[in-house]
Amino acid sequence: MQISLLRVAVCPAKPADSLAPVTWLARYRAVVRDGGVASAFLASLFGRISLAMTGLAILLVVQDATGSYGAAGLVSAAYALAFAVSAPARARSADRRGPVPVMIHCSVIGAAALVVLAGLAAKDAPVVVLALAAVVGGAFVPPLGSVMRALWAARLPASSLPTAYSLESVLVELCFVVGPGLVAGIAVWTAPAGALVASALISLAGGLGMAATPGLRAVRPDAEAMHLRGGPLTSPAVRSLLLTIVWVGTSFGATEVAMPAFVEDAGARPAAAGLLLVVWSIGSVIGGIMYGALPSARPQSAQMPVLVTMLAAASVLPLVAPGPIVMGIALLVYGTTIAPFMACNAVLLGSAAPRGTTTEAFAWSSSMIFAGIALGSATAGALIDRGGPTAGLAVTAVAGALTLTVSLLSRRRLPVS
Repeated sequence: MQISLLRVAVCPAKPADSLAPVTWLARYRAVVRDGGVASAFLASLFGRISLAMTGLAILLVVQDATGSYGAAGLVSAAYALAFAVSAPARARSADRRGPVPVMIHCSVIGAAALVVLAGLAAKDAPVVVLALAAVVGGAFVPPLGSVMRALWAARLPASSLPTAYSLESVLVELCFVVGPGLVAGIAVWTAPAGALVASALISLAGGLGMAATPGLRAVRPDAEAMHLRGGPLTSPAVRSLLLTIVWVGTSFGATEVAMPAFVEDAGARPAAAGLLLVVWSIGSVIGGIMYGALPSARPQSAQMPVLVTMLAAASVLPLVAPGPIVMGIALLVYGTTIAPFMACNAVLLGSAAPRGTTTEAFAWSSSMIFAGIALGSATAGALIDRGGPTAGLAVTAVAGALTLTVSLLSRRRLPVS
């Protein structure tokens, strides 16, 4: 497998037969203990709480300053778009220069940009100036997730990677449950600007903390990556996996937009959709824990058709739910299919990426998810205005079908891992 894409000076990966945990809890302990990645993993998780805070914090800060949700949405979108567009470039730099200097520079510049944005909003700066500050903040988000996955791919035996990626999916999901709550609490306790500054400080601490860990400092750039102009996109398998991820993101975006319309149509306030989305996240946590805890002798290339079929079938369930209670059950089931698919896809992506491009490959995956979410949100929103929540949920189902179609058509390109 071509997954050891970052050269590591110390603590090489252990042979697969040396890792034989007996219980599911032991399997999870092993992936953070072996290879010396525990401290890097904890720092990356702490920093990623900021990702779950920043979008909402920007929205609240700009709305509070301008009184306009339109302006707030524009500035928040500028941040998200800059993040999605620049993520592969940040990760490519980490592959070629080493992750430590990139992590330090991005942590400092990105956090400073968010603090400046909060200050500019307090000074009633024009929206275009606020958007420019948001673009800088988004362009310099520390590549915590992509670097962490590349580090795991370099340090762990292949048999442990599904458990590692499942654990990451579960805990990152929890970050996205905690983050918005922190924003709400800090904004009420101080002001919306306080939440944005707190997000900046969390990002700074996570990025610098990860850069200081022995596991990350041991990583050296790969000279071969310098000569590969197309990066991971030169691999047909990588391109196929990324195209699949776009449609998964589309389904996510459509679901998030459709839920407020669904609960409002059922006679509740749109904010009640948050409860259904939490149930959806809980389903993903359950699925991720189960997938990572249960070992399988089948390679990920053989698991993928099964997992993507389950994901596509489950994405139809919200469309046929008649009321909120059944919708909660449908989202719980749908959620259980998400983390296993994402973990399996991550293993295959790391295997398919050419040597020296693992970090960039994982960054492209994040960008494709963001692109899909934007597509799903925009499409579902337009259709809901015309045909109600059912029209929006139809986008979720269609995107699930496209995920299945693209994945099955590209099955022969997948690496055997």
